[in-house]
Amino acid sequence: MVAVAISSSDSDHPPAVGNSVRRVCDASPDENLPAWNVDGWQAYQRLWNELAADPDAPVLRRYLGLPIGSAAAKSTFTIKSSRGRSAPRWLGWRSGSYRQVETPHLQLFSHADEQTTREIATDLEHVFWVWTQLFFPLWDGSQQVALHLRDVAADQSVASALADSPARMSSRRKLRVVLLKDADDYARTLGQSTPGIEQSTGFYSDERQTSFFYPSASADAVASRRHELIHQLFRESTRSRLTGELPGARSDFWLIEGIAGYFESLHLDRCLATVGGWDSPRLQFARYRVLGGRDLIPFQEMRTDGHASAQQRSDLARWYANAIAYTHLFLDGDTVANRRWIYQQLAALYQIPIDIPGDGSSEAPAPSPAPSPAPSPAPSPAPSPERALVDFLKVDDHQLRSNPTTRPLTQLCLSGCETTSFGLASLPATSDWTWIDLSRQPIATDDLIRFCPTPDRLDQLSLEASRVDDSIAPWLRQATGLRELDLSWTRCGDPTIASLAGHTNLQTLWLTGSGVTDAAIATLASIKSLESIDVQRTSITSAGLAKLKTLRPDCNVNPLQLRVQ
Repeated sequence: MVAVAISSSDSDHPPAVGNSVRRVCDASPDENLPAWNVDGWQAYQRLWNELAADPDAPVLRRYLGLPIGSAAAKSTFTIKSSRGRSAPRWLGWRSGSYRQVETPHLQLFSHADEQTTREIATDLEHVFWVWTQLFFPLWDGSQQVALHLRDVAADQSVASALADSPARMSSRRKLRVVLLKDADDYARTLGQSTPGIEQSTGFYSDERQTSFFYPSASADAVASRRHELIHQLFRESTRSRLTGELPGARSDFWLIEGIAGYFESLHLDRCLATVGGWDSPRLQFARYRVLGGRDLIPFQEMRTDGHASAQQRSDLARWYANAIAYTHLFLDGDTVANRRWIYQQLAALYQIPIDIPGDGSSEAPAPSPAPSPAPSPAPSPAPSPERALVDFLKVDDHQLRSNPTTRPLTQLCLSGCETTSFGLASLPATSDWTWIDLSRQPIATDDLIRFCPTPDRLDQLSLEASRVDDSIAPWLRQATGLRELDLSWTRCGDPTIASLAGHTNLQTLWLTGSGVTDAAIATLASIKSLESIDVQRTSITSAGLAKLKTLRPDCNVNPLQLRVQ
């Protein structure tokens, strides 16, 4: 995980990179982000650390182009809003029928209301600042910064070095964003040129060099905006020489999507912004697939896919989960060489000239149809990337407790991990959970209730082979939104089933190997929403099973046939 310091006095100040913290291993929190020497990177990091400590520092704010004095207390940066008159002609928008918003690095043409437009512009501007710090060697402003900060001494503050300097950061161009009014406006604007666009909430067009979004407060929509902006930043805010071809067109497209998915984990709070980490929302799905379902795509297979072949896969959701998981592995893992390799690969895919020690050249080679071998993701003797990914995803109590989450979690999968109630005790209590998977974890009912006191928002719950028992019944009675529940191989029995009697959303129920008996048949049959139920290896008799099938002929009973070993 990369930790990013934010001003402690005002949550609206731009994020600033602090120290590199890999929360999924035992790395020291004092390790610096620049793990190799790139001119200006460490000084740029120091600049932001100084601003985090003194968010009103006029010299630093002036250099970055941020408001100074009383303006600093009111806004992060200057946002200009006016009636739109210069939208691209291909949009076909009538002059004055939309709003035009300008930030230091963005130009937005918006059908949304002004407040919403400003909020989204602010978030995207924050993403820009974080990206410049994390991917400084690839950013087109890095040479400018390196020149301005080249004389900063190791024992000198950046602010004092800039005090008498007229130097100011400047942007080559602004990123263009089109913000539509709603989902219908979004689909109507892009539908003809981009089939299937209605299934998305954001899109970056390489051809138009424009990102398209519509307002939504959902976490998925926010993540999607950040995902697409990362595509735009690598394409337009670097010295990319890529023309006429999409990045990753022939191979290694996994990294193009993986790095954008990695940034979906960005979380901004009052004092810290983080990217990556064990609590990254996307890693929960990867953990479910890789650890829970043994559904891992070999790394070399991932590398051979170019843009077209990847998009044509029938298992695209699985492919994305693996791509993002491998990206987390290489960036958050414990090997500096692997992080450097990611920078080199991105430079090659986007054809960005860079100078990172160890790559052998100041010019990044163009990607070839046959991908070069990946580095080993662990020190020698190294396991395969596949083995390393499995190990990386397996968090334990030490990692949970030494790296407490700060993001508002709604989804958690620890299936196949090495956690106990001791580690789970470090999770903040919240009633916002929608998905919890603690399969095969040695946790009891009290452990679950502690960090999820009220389960009324739960959609999916998997407690297979855990230590929960019928004491969970009163808590489950409140979980009326559940669609899927797995109590297989637990000590839950008839009292637990009785607590589900009033549920109207439950569709899938796994009770394999649990303590239910024929006494639960009437309750199970009364749950009209049930579509699938498994009661194999329970105390339900053949007569009870026949009765259940008679009462509920529309329900798929025992959908999976267990084999006798």
